[in-house]
This record gives sequence, C-alpha cells and structure tokens, in this order.
Amino acid sequence: MTERLNVLVADENEPLRERLAEALPRVVGDEDVAVDTAEAGDTEAVWDALETSRVDCVVVSTRMTNGDGDSLSSAVQVEGVPVVSYERTNPSDIDIENLGRVVYDAARNSVGSLNHRALFEAVNVGLAVRDLETLELVDINQQYADLLGDDPESLLNTFPIDITADVPNYTAERARNEVNRAIQTGSNVFLWPIEGAGDEAIWIRVSLTVAELSGRRRLISTVEDVTEEQRRERELESLKHAVDSVDAGVTITEDSVHKYANEAAARIFGYPDAESLVGLSWTELYDDWEVTRIRELVQPELDETGKWQGEVQLKQLPGDTIPVRLSITALPDERYVVVFQDLTEQKKRERELERSRDFLERTQRISKVGGWELDLETNTLAWTEQTKRIHEVPLDYDPSLEDAFEFYVPDDRERVRTVVERCRDDGVPWEEEFQIVTAKGAELWVRTRGEPVIRNGRVAALRGTIQDVTTRRNREQELERTNAELEALNRIVRHDIRNDMTVIVGWAELLSDHVDESGNDILQRILSTGRHTIEITEVARDLIETMSGGVVETHPVGLAETLDRELASIRHAFPQATFDVDGEIPDVAVRANPLLASAFGNVLNNAVQHTGEETMVTVSVTADDDVATIEIADNGPGIPDNRKDMVFGKGEKGLDSSGTGLGLYLVYKLVDSYGGEIHIEDNDPTGTVVIIELPVATPE
Repeated sequence: MTERLNVLVADENEPLRERLAEALPRVVGDEDVAVDTAEAGDTEAVWDALETSRVDCVVVSTRMTNGDGDSLSSAVQVEGVPVVSYERTNPSDIDIENLGRVVYDAARNSVGSLNHRALFEAVNVGLAVRDLETLELVDINQQYADLLGDDPESLLNTFPIDITADVPNYTAERARNEVNRAIQTGSNVFLWPIEGAGDEAIWIRVSLTVAELSGRRRLISTVEDVTEEQRRERELESLKHAVDSVDAGVTITEDSVHKYANEAAARIFGYPDAESLVGLSWTELYDDWEVTRIRELVQPELDETGKWQGEVQLKQLPGDTIPVRLSITALPDERYVVVFQDLTEQKKRERELERSRDFLERTQRISKVGGWELDLETNTLAWTEQTKRIHEVPLDYDPSLEDAFEFYVPDDRERVRTVVERCRDDGVPWEEEFQIVTAKGAELWVRTRGEPVIRNGRVAALRGTIQDVTTRRNREQELERTNAELEALNRIVRHDIRNDMTVIVGWAELLSDHVDESGNDILQRILSTGRHTIEITEVARDLIETMSGGVVETHPVGLAETLDRELASIRHAFPQATFDVDGEIPDVAVRANPLLASAFGNVLNNAVQHTGEETMVTVSVTADDDVATIEIADNGPGIPDNRKDMVFGKGEKGLDSSGTGLGLYLVYKLVDSYGGEIHIEDNDPTGTVVIIELPVATPE
C-alpha cells in the first residue's frame, strides 16, 4: 500500500518556494511513498496550514520569522511538527536531493510506515550511512557499490582512504579533515579521487550530512561521479586562459550561446563588459542577412574541416556595422572558439594607401627607391618607374613574374622564389639583399622588401620596394679587402721589425765584453732602445689581437701561475731592480684569457721604466668570492692627479690618445674586456700604485 507524506514548504521567495515544492516529491518519494506538497509564503499561512490540514514535515527558510521576530523554524518545532530548515537562496540540484533525504529522515518518525530500503535504493546517487563515532559503514545502496566498483559486502569493510586514487595531496589526513568539518558544521561537500578500473582516477563529489536515524546520530554521505564534468571544466578553463592572453576579441559558444567572452570582444561589439555577452546567441550580433550568409557559407566548411576564416559585417550594440575578420575553430559537443579582429582601421588605411599611390610614385623618384605590386587574383606584376630604371628597362615595359625572376643571378633566383611563395602562402614578409643583372648587362646589388596585402581574410596581393645598394655593398667589400691587406701588412712589419731588432740586440749583447767604459754607456742605450722596439712590436701584436676580435672570449685563468711567470720574466730582464711579493698570491682563477700575462707584464715594465735607481716594485694580491685585487706599487716619482686617468688614454681615440704609452692602453683594453677595472693611486711615501680588479671565475 502506498504511503503518503505531506510536506509544507514555507518561504517568502515565491520562485524558490515553487521550485522546492515541485522538486521534493521527486527526491523524497518512490513507488511506495507518495509526497504531497503545499506552499506558504508568510507566517500566517504556515499556521493556517498547521491548523487545517495534516502536515508531516515543514521545510522552512531560516530567513522567515514569526510576529515576535523569532525564527519560524524554532516556533514550528514547539508545535511538535518535524522541521527541516535551509539557508541557501539558490540551492543546487544536489542541495535539493540532500534536502529531500533530510525531509525523509525527519518525517519518518511521524509517518512511521515509510519503506526505508525502497527509498534508500531509489535515490539516483550513491548513498552510504556511517557510524558517527567509528566511521564504519552501516549501510550502502547499490548505486554506491556500482560507483566504487565492488560488491556491497566487500565495501562495508572499507574506509575512504582504502579506495583513494594515487593523486598528490589526497591523503588520509585530508580525508579526516573533510569528515571532521562535516561533523563540526553538520555538512560538507568536496571532491575526491578514487581508483577506477584502469590507471586513471575517478573523481566523485562527496556530500556529508550529520543526521539522527532511529535515535542514533549517523554520518550520511552521497557520492556522484563527476569525472566528465571535471574534465570539461578543466578544458574550458584552459581555453579561457588561452583566449584571455590575446589582444583580439575571443568568445566561446556552446549550442549557439556565448559561454565566455573576453574584454576585447566586448569592446569590439560595443558592450560595456564581457559579462554582458555571456548568455547571448551569436545571431544577435549580426543582421539577419549576414546570419543567413554565415550559416550558408561557414557551417558547411566547419562541418568538413572544423575551421573557417573570413571577413563578415558585425553589428555593434549602437546598431552600426563594422568589418571584422572572423576565425572559427570547432570543439567537441557543439562548442566553438571564435576570434574577432576589428578591420575598421585597416580598411581605412587601405583606402588611404590607394589615394596616396600618386604621392608614393613621386616620392620614389626623389628617394630612388622603386616600388612593385603583385596582384595574386590576376597574377599581374606592376613596377613603378623607379623600379624600371633600376632594371634598365623602358618605362613602358610590362613585366611578368617570371620575367622579374630572370633578372636575378642564378645563385639568388631560387631564394627569391622562396620568399615570394612564403609571403603569398603564409603572409610572411621579407627584407633581403640579392644580385641582379639589368637589361643592359650591369650587375647590381638590390635590397628588396615584400609584405602581404590582406583582403577578406586572405592574401590578395604582395607589395614591396626595391633599392639599388650596389655602392654601399662595393664600399663594404672594399673596406673588407683594405682591412685584410692592412692586417697582412701589419703582420709582415711586426715580424720583420721584431726579427731584425732581436738580431741587433743579440749582437749588441755580445759587444759588452769588447767595449771600454766610455763605449759601454752607448752600448746600453742601444740595448735599451732595441729592447723597447721589440716590446712595442709585442704590444702592437697583443693590442691588435684584442681589438680586432670583437667580443673577447674569457675562461678561468690561474692568477698565481700567471703572475709568478711574469715576475720571473721581469726579474730576469731587470736584474738591477727589486721585485717583492707581499704575502702569498691566492690560488684563485679569474675570468680572462692568455693575454692577461701581457697586462701584468706591461704594468711591471712600466713600473721599472719610470723609476730611477734603486727601483723597488711591490706586488700584493687579495681575493674574495667575487673579485681578485692586484696592487703593483713602485717607488718612482709618482703621477699627478690630473694625469691619473689620462695614462690609460681613457676618453681618447685609441692609438691617438695622450696616454703615457701603448702598453698601458693595452692593459686598460684587456682589463675592460674581462669585465674588470683598473685605476691608479699614490704610493706612500712616493711612487704609484696600479690597482687591477678582476672577476673571480666561478667553478664550471
């Protein structure tokens, strides 16, 4: 025999009241229970219903109060009628289903004869009852067992974490926290991954509610498979992020209705914001004739290829129409990504370009830059007069595309065809230099530029310029030849001078035992001058190697080894001078190259040459994690403050600088190329200190 349950729905919100009254019979009743619902919109109507009819349960909004301002739910409970209260003004379908189950539990004691198992099995979601203290399963329905992929008897011995999929951050502790939140607040809804038949996790929505069943407090849980829903939400979210990042207008439609629009789309359509477009059909954005054209033209291609691109007339919110380039991409389930680009300014520019052609022709004659245009619809090529002058053809010459290709030398002809085809097929512009042979046999270098002309969403023509750059290319080639010749001459001069001076110095050294005291002074001057000439050739060689190579490549160079080697060399060259190292040289590597030795050698040489008798040179080195500091001090006369920056030729033009020598200019260039710094300070009591700071090399 069918049992009947009478439910009174009380809420001042009429649409919500009607929605609940309509939904509760479906989520509470089944073949054994018939649910009748009545509605009450105010307190007086509730009391009338309680006094004049049978009410097994009152479903009441927490916002309703009695005449004294007290919650109506509390007042009705005093009358002894089961009461189920709710707070949400827009409950979801799941909320309503949960509400239906609570209504059933609340009315059960008053009705008494409801078929619990029939109702338990009738709900269309997985349902489980757990002991509130131990969380052990007391009962489940078949939907719950089917969803978790096991039989009811086996599932009764499991806990939530036993069936959790291997997904990061979904741990036993998190599961306990979700359950505790439901126990503390009375309910909780969350997503959870469980093990599926394969390797992929199944996502379920879990709704926990604390309720009293048969005099005992239970934890009621409903579970629903939302894997597909989650996948679609993630996919839609990815699409939203993608379209939010572009400047063009972008919408996503589903079943012809906009589900998403970015702000650029709202701006193009003339709407105040993107939200104003959501919910509108795409047909509202076009005139009727354009809607018909789009359906006839676009839909067949979308069905066949999934994509379409072209130009349409869009109807803005004020009623005006504007040209836009439309790009549509089909997605599964009747969804489309639509990209809009406003062509208003482009069309305006195209019209202005057409009007300015005559002006452009005059400008070309003045600047000696020719122009050309290839119409892809008619496959005709047009040259301006200046272009014809460059090719040395008559002004009435009518070129074809193949004729134009033939002017280019064979080695460049295929490359020219490639850039033209890429611009025609893909809209890729170019700017490159080629060689041509004119109609009169002159060989020229030309710089050509080309770009696409877009009409109705496709490349309709190519336009560009051509300029004779032969003079510049000849100058560049001549400069390269001159540089090569100078470098060769430089190597020859340095080689010959160095060899000759080495021979002179060698023979002069042999004379030291064959001259008297008066001749020895002259001999020493010869030796000093010869050695200095050799030094100049070495410095010149190092300087050219440093300055001619562009970017200086550096690598870790041992500081102690390099400095010790240069000190040994300078001691041998100047036995009369004293070279002292203050402390130990740190065993570190600096960013440099082999020319670092030349830098140290030139500073040490300079310290000896500009110091009188009893020369004393002191070297000290310190280093930290970032910088190594080398100080080379002498006891000479020192350098005035106004000359300290000038000794390196800083601020001057290279070899024409007013520095004190080519060697120190080389030192400055080398240290600077290593990323270091060099400066000069006074020594105490007299003399000069050259301070070099070099970056310490990090381990590679």
